[in-house]
Formats: sequence, structure tokens, C-alpha cells
Amino acid sequence: MGCLGLAFVASLLGSPLSAHHSTAEYDAAKIVEARGEVVSVIWRNPHVRFQVSTKAIDGNEQLWDIESADLTRLDRVGLPRDLLKVGDVVSFAGNPSTRTERRMYVTNLLVRDGREILLRGNVQPRWPNASAVGTDVTFSREASGATGGKFFGKVLVPMREGRAPEWVRNPPLTAAAREGKAKYDEVVDDPVLGCVSPGMPRVMFRSGPYAVRFIERGTDLVLQNEWFEIDRLIHMDGRAPAADQPNTPLGYSAGRWDGATLEITTTHIAWPYFELYGLVGVPQTRAMRIVERFTPRDGGATVQYDFTATDPGAFTEPVTYENYVTFRWQPSLDFLPYDCVEEERKARNAR
Repeated sequence: MGCLGLAFVASLLGSPLSAHHSTAEYDAAKIVEARGEVVSVIWRNPHVRFQVSTKAIDGNEQLWDIESADLTRLDRVGLPRDLLKVGDVVSFAGNPSTRTERRMYVTNLLVRDGREILLRGNVQPRWPNASAVGTDVTFSREASGATGGKFFGKVLVPMREGRAPEWVRNPPLTAAAREGKAKYDEVVDDPVLGCVSPGMPRVMFRSGPYAVRFIERGTDLVLQNEWFEIDRLIHMDGRAPAADQPNTPLGYSAGRWDGATLEITTTHIAWPYFELYGLVGVPQTRAMRIVERFTPRDGGATVQYDFTATDPGAFTEPVTYENYVTFRWQPSLDFLPYDCVEEERKARNAR
């Protein structure tokens, strides 16, 4: 390869909530750096992607295929959507693919106006004469003066604050689930590629830093997720699912109040995997039953999120996780459109 190759032993992984889509393909312990001309740009979710030709610099006619952060994150920190244009000459560095030559998850990008964009958490600037611009979104951890204990209508952002229970380190999987997990290849088997909208529990357990909010729709509730612009309907009328209730990716969710806590039970799920941060690729069956509890704290400014999952086909016993995330109200935050374009799965299937 004609690019400058540098390897260093350092973790470039950010907060677990920064990654809603797999970056398992890329070697986080290595960095490669190159310079070239931008020949194509897709500035959309699920990830900003572009191609760079280094032919004029190193004579290599093969393009670099570059994957970057998600569009919502870049929009949220105010980066313009015309930051990159075809014909721009850029320097770039990042984690190389372990499977495809000249494919990279970019961490540092030196753009035409002399700014160095830092595109992953804990990344250090590389070019001393450039003006470094970070893309980490900073959310307030303070209770924001909420009153009355209600969290409806508030824009809430998940933050990891609790400690993982012991079962996460050695999950009580059935033999079939253990075998299925061992065969799972996150790079090719992840259902959430391109613009494939996730089901339960992925939409709650591995949705990254995207905001959520509850709204009332008649007598029911809707849990809106900024990720993929998903609406989960929560039935609040106390009725059980119909005898012929279909299985769907999001399942059938029924809610009730336990004091100030909103408890949601979801069944009839047609989604292949049970996943959370630190545990992926566990095959789940249609017997999966998930009970979520949203408990307001700090006058409704924070919401503790607990869950219990039961599936005899996946687990030998129910698994419970208290304070899996703490949702925090961000008064100045607005929902952003997800603005997704289907290219990711096509690109991966073409390899």
C-alpha cells in the first residue's frame, strides 16, 4: 500500500453509547494515514461515507472506501453537510478494515479549510498546524429544574451510569443460544445494516445516544426514538394481545402504572437477536417477553430504565438489569430527522 502505515496500541473506542451500529470490522489498535482527492460523498445516515483516490500521490488506482460517524451526530455538533465535496483534497487517518483492503473507519479528517475533524471519541489531533474540531456531543448531567415528576414530552438522552450485573459476563444461555451466538458474525449478520429499522430489544438496548420521548396518543402512549424515527405504540387500555396477534419486529407492548413507574411488557416479537452493550448475537425466540420499567427521578428530569427479559429458548433463567441506562432530560435538544439512505448493505454484499 502506498499510504503511510502507522500502528499503535491504544484504544480508540468511545463510550458504548456512541456506537449504535457495528464497527467490528475495523482494527481499533491500528491507524493508517493517507492523502487524496474525494471522488464521491454520501452524507447521510446510517454513516457518512466517501471515497478517496490517492492515485495522484501514490499511483494506486484503487479507491479508499471511508466510513465515518453517523449524520445525526455531525448535524448535532453543527458540521455543515457540504463539509466534503467531490474534488476536495483531504488527509485522513483511521482504523483499517480487517477484511477489505483500503477500507477504513476514519478517525481524523483534514478538510479543505484547514480544520481537522475528530470523528471518534478520545481521538488526538494528528496535524499540528490544523485547527482541531471535536464531534463528541456533550449532554448535561444535571437535573434541569423539572417539577411534578412527569417525563412525558421531554426529550430524554440515555447515559450509561449503572453497573452491569454479573450475568452479563457469563450469560445463562441455553445450549442452542450459545451455539447460535458462537456462529454470529457481527460484520455480516447484523440485521441493522443500511436503513433496516431495528426491532426489540435492539431499539432500546443498543440505540446509541439517540434521544427518546413519550407522547400521548388518545388513551395510549407512543415512545418515539430519534434513531430511525421509530414510534413504539404502548397500549394502556389493559387489554391482552388478541389471540391472532401477529409477531412484529417491535412486538406488542402493553403498559401500566405502578405508582410513578411506567411498566411496559412486550411480547409477540419477531426479531432475531437479543443484544445489549457487551452482549451481541444471542438468538431469541418468539417466546421472548421483556418487561421495562421507567421510573422518574429528580422531579422528572431523569428516568431510571430497568428491564427483565424471559425467553426459555434463549436463557435458562430470566435476566434482569437495573439502571441499564439513565435517561436525562435535555431541555434545549430537538429531535433531528434520521435521513437514511440504503447503501451500506449493498456495499457489504458486493464484496
